[in-house]
Amino acid sequence: MDLSVVGTSIFSTLSAIQASIFAIVFSVVILGVQLSTSQYSPRLPDLFRSDKIYQRTVGIFAVSIGVSLLGLFLSGHVGDFLIELWTYLSGILAIVAFVSLFDFVDRTLEQSTPEGILNRLDDDLNAPQIIEQAEAASDDHSEADPFLVLMSVINSQINERDAAAVYLGLDIISRRVSELLEDCSGDMLKEDTPVGDSFEELCTNRLTNTCETAVATELEEGSNEIIKTLKTIGQAGVDESLDRPVLLTVQGLSNLVLDLNFDGIDERVRGEAIESSKDVLESAAEAGLWEGTGKATRFLGWQMANSVHVRDENQNYDRRYTSAVINYLPGVLRELVDSTADAINDDSTNWGSPYPGGAHDSYSEARSIQAVYISVAELTASFLRYELRTGVNFPDWGHVGYGWVKAVSELADSELDSFRQMWIATILYLEYLSNETPDGIMEDFNPMLRNETSDSEVIAVIEQLLAQEIDPTQWINFRQTVDPIEIPQTGYRYEFDIDSDESFEDWLSLRQDVLAAGLGGGFVDKSEFAEILEEGIDSNKQDTTGDEDS
Repeated sequence: MDLSVVGTSIFSTLSAIQASIFAIVFSVVILGVQLSTSQYSPRLPDLFRSDKIYQRTVGIFAVSIGVSLLGLFLSGHVGDFLIELWTYLSGILAIVAFVSLFDFVDRTLEQSTPEGILNRLDDDLNAPQIIEQAEAASDDHSEADPFLVLMSVINSQINERDAAAVYLGLDIISRRVSELLEDCSGDMLKEDTPVGDSFEELCTNRLTNTCETAVATELEEGSNEIIKTLKTIGQAGVDESLDRPVLLTVQGLSNLVLDLNFDGIDERVRGEAIESSKDVLESAAEAGLWEGTGKATRFLGWQMANSVHVRDENQNYDRRYTSAVINYLPGVLRELVDSTADAINDDSTNWGSPYPGGAHDSYSEARSIQAVYISVAELTASFLRYELRTGVNFPDWGHVGYGWVKAVSELADSELDSFRQMWIATILYLEYLSNETPDGIMEDFNPMLRNETSDSEVIAVIEQLLAQEIDPTQWINFRQTVDPIEIPQTGYRYEFDIDSDESFEDWLSLRQDVLAAGLGGGFVDKSEFAEILEEGIDSNKQDTTGDEDS
């Protein structure tokens, strides 16, 4: 037998078969990749191209075909022993190439499913790679953000209403970002750093936009899972004692509070966002992260107030807003006071300043606590503006009054007497507004301070109000129009459209004794209070007449 002739035939056959199969299979694979690209993300080809099994298969096929072609060239030029050896080598390489091709095709088919792609993305999304990709994207804008492809796949599955794939994708986000927060320092998460900017984009834009998409497609379980993801990231930041994750996750949740519509599913998701924000804030405050808590609380209160301002008369669903005033914000105040009160000198703190800690470029402990007061005041003022604008009741004002009293109660043992007096002064101003507004506005506002303050404390507050040492209108009559974290106290003064016969100061002067008695023993209802006030006025007139007669 002439081995050179046989070898030539074998080498020729192996080369032709391998090249043909390789071309056919890869044509089908490319078509599958194109279909996956159109369904999931236009950046998926990069994922397949960087796959190690893909690279290994191409390499083995190239070597196998090259060996067969080289054997074909050497036939007739070398001895039979080398031809036989080369034939065995070509055959073995061909078998290895086909096994590798089968493995590659199987993996490619697996990655054509949502779960397969997500698992592949999970493999590439560890902390070092996230940092590396974020830095690459920062240096070269043609490079993709580390979370871009994963969020694109999640969005595509929301449109397909594939809840299982959405859950898997969001679980990857939660787990991998939590691992990132464990591995990176606070400096790496700062603003204008590659990782910090990527993380901010994820929390404040990508996840919130995806949540709005889920709501629009009525995939409520998906939207709730996104909120849970943001909450998990915020809690991971608390566990690592990082302020910025607390701020960014609550900002993302707060943006949902404003941006969602006012239908049934939107309101339910909005409620979940508010409650999840509260959970993150309370955990952060308890952990002593007062800067992140203060900033995030201020932003949440601002966005809740904004969402009230844009409602019409048929959109007066208030349950979560009332819960925020009754429980959520007072709870955050309690945790902040417990963790920061000892570091605040109440006597030297100007609680009426936008910067009670003194520094304009930092968030002090006092400013963080003040943020809770501003948020409650801003939200309460938005309720009143809504009712004056639409003529429709929005919150349960009895509950609102209870929330203000609860905040006063949380400050009872804090030694922050001046700050507590500011809350009491604002309650007095709100009571003045409730008595001056038309019927049906601020209905049942009845803050019961029976066990929370004394007559002497209220009289002292009234004296400070009359001396203009406290300004309770500063935040009630002010509307913030831009991001309060970036540019605090930037907006306009807002005077309520109330037909009042007397100013707040005149109201206090004429009713000082009645208010002190009423507050000390708990506010009576509006009609009873009006009767007491009239009796006080008549008594004052009689005293004046008696003085003139004498």
